[in-house]
Amino acid sequence: MKNNTKMEVSQQARNDLSRRGFIGGFAALGAFAGCRSGFFAAEGERPLLRFGVVSDVHVRLAAGGKGLAAGYDTETLEKTFAYFRDRGADAVMIAGDMADKGLLGELKTVADAWYRVFPDDCAPDGRKVERLFVFGNHDSFGLKNGRAVFADEATLRREAIEADPRRAWDVCFHEEWKPYFVKNVKGFDFFCSHWQPGIWCNGIAETGSAGCADAFGASMAKCDPSRPFFYVQHSHPRDTVYGKCAWGVDDGTATKLLSRFPQAVSFSGHSHEPLTNEKSIWRGAFTSVATGSLRYLAAGAVWNFARTAGYENGPCNYYLPGVRREDRPDYMAKYDAPKMMPSELSRHDIRVGQLVSVYDDRIVFEKREFVSGLSIGDDWVVERPAKPRSFASRASTARPAEFPTGAKLKVVRTTAKTRGLKNPKINIPSAAKPALSLAFPAATVGGQVAEYEISAVGGGGARYDTRICAIGGLYPRAHGNFGKAVTAMIRVDALPSGAEKIAVAPLDSFGNRGRSLSATIPAVLDGETQVENAEGF
Repeated sequence: MKNNTKMEVSQQARNDLSRRGFIGGFAALGAFAGCRSGFFAAEGERPLLRFGVVSDVHVRLAAGGKGLAAGYDTETLEKTFAYFRDRGADAVMIAGDMADKGLLGELKTVADAWYRVFPDDCAPDGRKVERLFVFGNHDSFGLKNGRAVFADEATLRREAIEADPRRAWDVCFHEEWKPYFVKNVKGFDFFCSHWQPGIWCNGIAETGSAGCADAFGASMAKCDPSRPFFYVQHSHPRDTVYGKCAWGVDDGTATKLLSRFPQAVSFSGHSHEPLTNEKSIWRGAFTSVATGSLRYLAAGAVWNFARTAGYENGPCNYYLPGVRREDRPDYMAKYDAPKMMPSELSRHDIRVGQLVSVYDDRIVFEKREFVSGLSIGDDWVVERPAKPRSFASRASTARPAEFPTGAKLKVVRTTAKTRGLKNPKINIPSAAKPALSLAFPAATVGGQVAEYEISAVGGGGARYDTRICAIGGLYPRAHGNFGKAVTAMIRVDALPSGAEKIAVAPLDSFGNRGRSLSATIPAVLDGETQVENAEGF
């Protein structure tokens, strides 16, 4: 469905927006806040360039390659492609992980979906729509992961993309595969890095695209400094989006390269973090943008390694000193044996992407959830030329959500089972333990809630801190799952000795804290208490 809506705004307002620049300027614009990018286009103004961005499609074949695995249809992918087509996209980017098990049949499924929407790489009006697709880690080690589909080694070697990426790319997209390539779309350069075949993923220093500097450095140096260029790889450039605690970062190669070019805008996937996280865009020596994911939302994973408290409904709540992170049994959420809340609570399969519009004086990033078809929050707007905006400066103007007036925290003492762990390295059985069930309404008043912090203080000042991802806060406000009440389950034996009260506070993406609710911890099984909208500690 085409969107031909035109909305007017004065040239002065557009200039004001450009001067105010990035996120935070919306507050000064008052009524403009929350509107889509079309609002900021003057009558008749057209973007110089428009392109769609998604990542982590993860198409998966069923056992034996007999069709797609259950739940892995391409309906949402085609819907996403069609949305970009109908909004006039000149190109579409996929920042890696198209084929979940790294198999040719999976990549071919993505290609077939593309050609159903863009026959011969063209929109219905005849315009060429460029493909900006790169491999991620899942595309690139099918000789290992593909065994889940093809047990026969000869078949696996024939079907694994890794075994012959050039053949796979030619079969699917009818062009020569190159590990690093450049495409020019309407005068704008896109530098694209495939994850190199056979390089395994560890999440903390990815080297899959480590050759990008040698491949692109000289060409980038020749680019017009007044004109943005775009870069795409699967892993996040180190120390950009999500800060130093991100999962899925590279070894620093891309950051070192792109820091030479203030006009550079990079896109990366891999972490599956939702676009409601305002740290998904970073403004430093260049602009770095995370793509979200079109499958497998993994909210909270990117913060986890920096906090020993961890996430009760996210991965890795404890550490094993002296053991390499990739060898730890707690490396993924399902391995976190002591937790009581299922990891699935942080993996709701909402599917997100962006439509990027480049104008003379700004770049606009529209964020969208493609199952519901709803927009996710305010657009991000980056002025041209771009100016650095630290997370700290943005945090100073951000506003966390608050609990509704009269909200209460309800605490019930009960019993619940821990997850347990079945792993070749260590086996921990699930166990029934005394637990606290915490129930409270969602924080929906005012600003954004990304997570909830649960705290308790015991004798001698010992603290218990954990967090849970605010699942309802990940959805657009008009979505049916937005604003649903929250129930958390935590182990009593995790609380410090002498703890009498427990508190819950809403936090935004930057860690700004809203007012907390607190309640007395019941002393007996099935007892409960409620404290009306009391401040925490």
